[in-house]
Order: sequence, then C-alpha cells, then structure tokens
Amino acid sequence: MRVSMRSLERTGLAVLLLLALLCGAAPAHAHKASDAYLQLHRSGDTMDLRWDIALRDLDAMLDLDTNADRKLSWGEVRTRLSEIRAYALARLSLQQGRCALAEAQPAAIEDRVDGTYLVLQLQARCGAGAALDIDYRLFREVDPTHRGLLRVEADGGAQPAVRSLDPSGGPVAVPWPNAPGAGAADAAPDTSFFRDGIHHILIGYDHILFLICLLLPAVLRRRPRAGEWEPVVAWREAVWPMLGIVTMFTIAHSITLALAGLKVVTISPRIIEPGIAITIMLAAIDNIYPVLRGRRKLFSFLFGLIHGFGFAGALAELDLPLHDFVIALLQFNLGVEAGQLMVVGVVLVALLAMRNWQHYPPVVLRGGSALAVLVAVIWLGERVFDVKVLPFS
Repeated sequence: MRVSMRSLERTGLAVLLLLALLCGAAPAHAHKASDAYLQLHRSGDTMDLRWDIALRDLDAMLDLDTNADRKLSWGEVRTRLSEIRAYALARLSLQQGRCALAEAQPAAIEDRVDGTYLVLQLQARCGAGAALDIDYRLFREVDPTHRGLLRVEADGGAQPAVRSLDPSGGPVAVPWPNAPGAGAADAAPDTSFFRDGIHHILIGYDHILFLICLLLPAVLRRRPRAGEWEPVVAWREAVWPMLGIVTMFTIAHSITLALAGLKVVTISPRIIEPGIAITIMLAAIDNIYPVLRGRRKLFSFLFGLIHGFGFAGALAELDLPLHDFVIALLQFNLGVEAGQLMVVGVVLVALLAMRNWQHYPPVVLRGGSALAVLVAVIWLGERVFDVKVLPFS
C-alpha cells in the first residue's frame, strides 16, 4: 500500500526525535554519572578539604593506565600524582582565588562500592568571608555529566550545608552553616539537587531507552479476534494506561532510591548496571513476543526497583544528617520525575502522531524493539566485561 509523503515526513521527524533523545547528549557513561566528593571543614581561618575523585575519571582525562591493562595500580597513580594534583587544583578556586590550597596529608586511594577513588587531603589558611565562594571546573572540558557533591561544615555544631556543583555553572556562594543570618539565606532553598535529578535522567540513556520500550506499544491495541495491532482512536486510550505503568515505575525507583541513599540496602553497580540492561532487553522483547504476559504494570514496578539503585549512589556518599538528606533526596527525586515526564511527553506525542502509519507495528514497534534489544545486549556485555563498544555507553 502506498505511503503518503506526509506520513513519511511525520515518521522521519518522530524517529529523529527518538534518536535525539537517545544519543543527542555528549558521549558519557550509559548510566553511572561522574561524581566527585568534596568535604570542607572550616575552623576559624583554616579550611580543611577532603576531595575524592574517581580514578576512572582521572584515567579518562590523563591516561593513567600506562600498560593498557584496564586496571589502575597504585604505582601508576603514584608516579603521576604531581600531574594529577596540578590538574585538579587548577580547576578549583576558593574565595575568588584568595585561598591557596596546599597538600595537608599524602594522597591515598580508597575502594568504594562504585569504584576506586583518589583522596586528596588539602588545607588553606585565609579569611573565611561571609560565605564560601567556590568555582569548581573539574572535567568541564571533557565530561558534561560530571558533578561535584559538596558538604560544608564549620565549628559550632550547626547542620552542614550541601551543594551540587556544576563545572559549567560558574562560581557559587554557599553560606557558612553557623554564619550570622544563615537562616535568612536558607529561606531561598537551593535547587541544585532538583536540577541534578533532571540532568541525571536526561543523560541516562539506559533509562530513556527503557521508557521508550514501554511507550512503543502504548499507541496501539490488539484487535479482539485477529490479535493484530491497530492504532488507538483517541489519545486518552494511550495516555491513561501509560500513566499507570510510569507511576508504578516511579513508585518503585523512589523506594530503592531512598533505601540506597540511606544505606539501608547497598548493591554494587557491577550488579545493578547489568541488571538495568536486562530490564531493557525484557521490556523490548515483550513488544515482539509477550514474555511478560500482559503484566507490564507489575514488571514496571519490579524493574523500577532495579533502576532506583542506579540513581542513588551520590546522595549516599554525602553522609548527611537525616533532615538534610530527606530534603536533598526529595529535590533529586522530583527532578528525576520532572525529567522523566519530559521524556515521556515528547516521545508519546511523537508516537501518537505516527500511530496511523500502516507500517508502525512492523517497523516502529517490532523493528525499534529489536534495535533496543541489540543495544541492551551490547550494554550488558560492556558492563559485565568492562569494555567499551558504543560511543554512548
């Protein structure tokens, strides 16, 4: 049957939208975003800073793995310590450059659940000012996913201040926890963790691909007798069932995000990231052959539990008091949901526009799902064997 030019143009535009969502951001890890942790303590005019930087990120920037065995040894790191310190310190400025950081203790490495980190212990002596002015630019030139997670404490027992630092965001001022008038400053709440939640979902290609796999059949329904696909008549027939599935996914990953962030349950990314790839494979295969047997809401909830662990690591590492953790967690989770709704809204509009194309079931639904299975299989191999094949993984 002849396909109209309007249908082809509409299909092409929608496919481009899907590709832009999946691959449009700069190359980055498919799921594990790049984070560094800064813990700063002020005592009078002395600032002590512990700065934890992932070795995998330093290796990507400075090529530390000299023997190319994909395993960084302490010897390889130690011989490049002066270069690493110079690189890092050139990208961190305190109090508009008036506080020069110097090494207070020898550098060390520390194994964590998400990999090995280099620990820099630094100190500066200078006037503290009314607030901490910090300009953080680590990895700005190579990694748009990177964030610095800052925790600021001061003598006096006040609750620590926390902030997510965007290397491309420019300098920021963080009120000292015990500074006069700090409460007034806190009246305008920091929204950096909300923005981070949006950012995290939009650069999480695996989460986006999973959502797309859930959305592909939403604009179709099976004919009662023939069992073949036909487009839904009204947009509500697609939107309301899809909202139920996405809601189950949201509830589930919110639960595990909180549990993992509070360190009630801790699972290594070496297990979670391959698990996320498997959830994509199953959701995509179900679009071709009903392996989930119609229980998509139930499995969306179960899969969401796995995805929630993938969101949680950064907040857990900050080791915040319960009140501050809850606020940061709520902001981050709301940001994740906002980003998720953006993805679902754009993709669902595109698919609704395509639903009456006669080749939608074989080309978009089954063909797109087969492509998603292929990508998920490659991601699974990358994450199990620690190799890199795709540019967006």
